[in-house]
This record gives sequence, C-alpha cells and structure tokens, in this order.
Amino acid sequence: MFEFAKNPKFWEKVRTSDDYKRLRDDLQAEYDKYCKAKIAPRSVHEIINNNDHEAYFRSINQLEYSALMALVYPDNEEYYNNLLEIVWAYCNEYTWAPLGHYNEYYDRKPSDYDPGLLDIFACSVGFSMAEIKFLFKDRFPRLLTDRITAEIRRRTIEPYINRTFFWEKHDNNWTAVCTGSVGAVLMYEAPDLYYKYQKRLHDSLECYLAPYREDGMCVEGSAYWGFGFGFFCNFAMLEREFTNGEVDWFKRDKVKAISTYIQRMYLQPKVVASYSDCNFKEVYWFGLPQMLRTVYPNDVEKLPMLDVNLFSYVHFSFGLRTFLYFSPENVTDKLQNGTYYAKNCAYFTKRTDNYGFTCKGGDNGESHNHNDVGSFILARNNKQILCDLGYPGPTAKTPGYHGHDRYKFFNPSALSHNIPFFNGVPQDGVRREIVFAEYNKNEDSVYMDFTAGYGVKELDKAERTFYFKDDEITMKDSFKLNAPTVITERFVTTTEPLVDGNAVKLDDTIIIGSKNSKLRILEVPYSAQFPDKNGSFDQICYCLDYTLKKGQTDFELKVIFDK
Repeated sequence: MFEFAKNPKFWEKVRTSDDYKRLRDDLQAEYDKYCKAKIAPRSVHEIINNNDHEAYFRSINQLEYSALMALVYPDNEEYYNNLLEIVWAYCNEYTWAPLGHYNEYYDRKPSDYDPGLLDIFACSVGFSMAEIKFLFKDRFPRLLTDRITAEIRRRTIEPYINRTFFWEKHDNNWTAVCTGSVGAVLMYEAPDLYYKYQKRLHDSLECYLAPYREDGMCVEGSAYWGFGFGFFCNFAMLEREFTNGEVDWFKRDKVKAISTYIQRMYLQPKVVASYSDCNFKEVYWFGLPQMLRTVYPNDVEKLPMLDVNLFSYVHFSFGLRTFLYFSPENVTDKLQNGTYYAKNCAYFTKRTDNYGFTCKGGDNGESHNHNDVGSFILARNNKQILCDLGYPGPTAKTPGYHGHDRYKFFNPSALSHNIPFFNGVPQDGVRREIVFAEYNKNEDSVYMDFTAGYGVKELDKAERTFYFKDDEITMKDSFKLNAPTVITERFVTTTEPLVDGNAVKLDDTIIIGSKNSKLRILEVPYSAQFPDKNGSFDQICYCLDYTLKKGQTDFELKVIFDK
C-alpha cells in the first residue's frame, strides 16, 4: 500500500528538478526554523509552566520536517539522525495530546495520566508515526521500529478498540481528523482490525459529511476545509487502494462538490475568503487541491501558488502528499473570472478583472462561528479592501475564546464585520433560522433577508441587496422598525482611509455612503494572525461607521473602482 511514496527515483526527481525548487526551499526554511536547535522531548518545565502549547507544536514541527528532509535527502546524516531523535522522543512522551485538551475537551486534569486520550493531535501523531515507520522501516534500527509499533498500539489502537469518543458522532473537522487518522493507522498496522472496525469508521465519516449540503460548501471556512477534508481525503485515498477500489468515497457527488469548495473561496490570486476562524491571508493545505485534481481533473480548477510557506500545515501526512501530488501543470497565475452561487449554503462569490467579492448568509451557530450573517468581503489588487479579519492569531489561544466568552473578543464578534448594528446592539451569536442568499442572474444581484442574525426587539426586518457591474458595486439596505432606533452601518478595513465627507478612498477604491447618514472613522485594535513588520500581532483596523439620520430606514453604499 502506498508503495509509490517509497520510490527512490521519485525522491531523486524532487531533489534535483527545478519544478520542486519552491517546495524544497519552503521545507528547508521550516526545517531551519524548528530543527536547527537540539531535538529533545518536551521538558517538565515547558509542560508545567507553559501549558506545553509552544513546546507541543515545536515537537510536531520537528517530526514533520525531519522526516520530509530525510526523504528528500536520504544521504544526509543530520536529517536522518534528527528524525531518529524526534521519533524516539515521541515514543517517550507523556501523552500524544496537548495537555490543554485534557480539560478543554475531556474535563480531566493533566495529572490524570491517560496515554489513550485521543484528540485531533494524538490521532494525527499516531498516523504520522505509522506512516513514517512504513516509509523508513528498512532504514530504522529494529529496536526503533518495534518501539513505534508498541507505542502506536498502546496509544492509538487499543484506546480506539476499547473505548468510544465524543468525536465519533461529531459533525466538524474533529471527526474527519480523528477517524481518518485512526483508520489509516489500522490499515498500516493492523489490517484485520481495520476490517473489524470498518463500519464504525465509516459511520463516523458519514457524521462528518452530513452537515455539508449538496453544494459542498464548508461553513467552517477554508482552513478547516483543508484540515478536516484533508484528513478525510488522505484516509479515502488509502482506503481506495487498500480495498482495491471496493470502497471509493470519491464516487459520491457530494465528495466531488466538497472538493471544489476552495476554488469558490478565491477572490483574487492571493486572497481567499477568511470567513469563520480562518486566515486573513490565503492559508490552507495547498497540496489538497493538487491531490484532488488527480481524482477530478475536469472539476477541480488550477489554483495559484500560495505566498505563504507551503509547509505551514504541521502534519506529516499533509507535507508528504504536498510533494507526492504536486505538479507545476496544476498551478496558474490567473484565476478564472466567474460567479459561484451556493444556494443551499447561502454563499456567493464573484470574480472579475476589477475585483473579487463574496457574501454569506447562514446562521450564527455554525462551527467556528463568527457573528457575520449578511456580511461580505471585497478584494482588489490582491488584498482585502473591506475585510473579514478572520482568525485572531495568538488571541485564539486565550482561555474562553472557544467558550462562552467567545464574542467578547473583537474578531469573532459582529463588530468586526461588514454589517449594521441597532441602538449599539450587534448580532448576538444566537442560532435562529438560516438566512438564504438569492441570486438573480438576469440583473446580477444578490438579496438577503438577514433579520434572523439579530435579537433586537425594535427590528422587524433587515434586507440587503448587492448589485454588480464591472466597474462598481451598489449595496442597498432596507429596515423595518417598530420603535425609534439608531442604525449604524459598519464597514471594516485595514487600509488607512482618506475621507471626504461621506466618501472614503481606500487605495484605488472609493466607497460612498448615502447622504442620509453621517460618517465616523474609528481606529480599533485587533488581533492579527500574522505579525506586522515590527513583529506585533496587535494591529489596527479602521471601522467606517455610517449612522443613519433620525427616522431614516434605508441606506446605500456605492463602491467605485478607480482605474
């Protein structure tokens, strides 16, 4: 199984061909960043005093990059010896799960030692260890391969066959990551157990696929599509080969639709929609659409190469397959213009030579939700002009971010999105009915009734319509109220605005608010995913607040593209 991954001629090609230079350079940069220091297990000081987060992910990075470098450069002793050290260190680890997950997901103390606590990282480490053993079995000392076998059985296989876990019936990326990883481990390490537990594995993956509607859109956003669907596809590819095609998830129409998700989220070559807890830059597992083009060459589009490091996803299975499925023929510098309308999921994307645009309906109970029903993103010149700030970098590790205090943080709150608020009250994070987007192809417009995003008693109806032309976009909002209400339309940008009355120039894009409103600009600190030139994650955005004059219930925003 997966024998072509061991082909020395393939790795010679990777090592010598200019086609792979970008991949080699990116991998080398990550290796130098994480593996030049001494390879060592996490210290007790790091585990106890730092809650082991940084040290935990340093170890995962060291495992991935050492193994990949040893594959690309098999004669280099440094890479091979570092791989031996980190694999041995993992065999000695206290747990393959980060200690924060003991309490966060299992209501346990880190002192409650449990080598079989299976979370997304413990499962993926088991997958990595099984695949590394498979690829290096002929090179590793017998002692090490025997030790890997024993630890995988103790930490992955026996816990799975002797217990059940909450994620088996979950409906987000955890189910795909954990189930796909465990299933891969069973195929590599215990084929008889794979067949015994095949139905249980499949039942879990059905739970993962269930929330996807037939249009294949991922409400968790692009990063979690790459993460969850990536592990699903890694398992599905292995299982198809393992069963000689008897089991083939890729024959399903829904799986094909999900495979085309990311191309619908590109707004411009360097901008991917940053809905939910996703990335302000175009960060996702780039190897996934490359792999999917081998399955669906007529449906999965060629996509541009990412500006960020291609190995920034710290999972060995991802890094390995980035090499295995990469082809320069599958990369393009120019996106296809067009319109993508996902009726069932209420997503709309439009790409032209002048701009990229996306808006969404949905509800505020989605996985990794941001309060953003009715919001939109506008991109031009390979940057977001009117923004969704996305994932809040280090702040996302703050206690409470994934709990009841989530919407006290700026990024996931409604106040960081391009939507109105009423009497100072924004969308509240309560799940009501789904808001659908209706696309009128004849007049090239999108309509939403997004009242359900709000719990404001004075508001009876909130309607929003976008009208598109090649050189401008017009947004019209209309509200029905049952009491006097102060309506403020908010638009968020990271571009310093030049203001002239109700007109704002953002680089070469001009936005003009209707005359029945008054504009105020607020500079608001937010937590960015990437540091600025000074290394700071604490950055500034600009909130363009148009407050409607007393008694006014309609607002128009015109966006003009200066040539």
